Amino acid sequence: MATPELTPADWVNISLTEAMLSRDGPPLYVAAKLGCVAATRVMTEAGTHLEVLGPRRERPLHAAAANGHTNLAATLVSAGCEIDPQDEDGNTPLITAVLHGQAGPVELLLAVGADMDIARLDGMTAVHLAQLPGTPKVIYDLMMLGQEENRE
Repeated sequence: MATPELTPADWVNISLTEAMLSRDGPPLYVAAKLGCVAATRVMTEAGTHLEVLGPRRERPLHAAAANGHTNLAATLVSAGCEIDPQDEDGNTPLITAVLHGQAGPVELLLAVGADMDIARLDGMTAVHLAQLPGTPKVIYDLMMLGQEENRE
């Protein structure tokens, strides 16, 4: 994908956005956490590093997944971010989405090939976590469908 030409106004917007968001962590991470799709698009198009680290070594895709920001997660994925990075506890964005009961990001991550078999430090995978009591049925169903598709 070709990088679009940015105008001076775009660069001002990028600089201001980064300044406002950097108070709580790397700007792209904070934008992902807050669901700021436009800011995320501007930053990814401007070439911002996609794998910046937030608290507990979480990446922007973790933040988007945890907060149910499916469109933002799709923006990060299409920009080329890693699909299965692990935070300090071994959680991938898929595991994070399952833990937070976020069906949209679970569906997106499975569709783009997230690895369901990566284990956290405690040995639990996204499939194990989806089977725990209290997990929304839709997430359990998505994970079981994903397992069936992986077997085929």
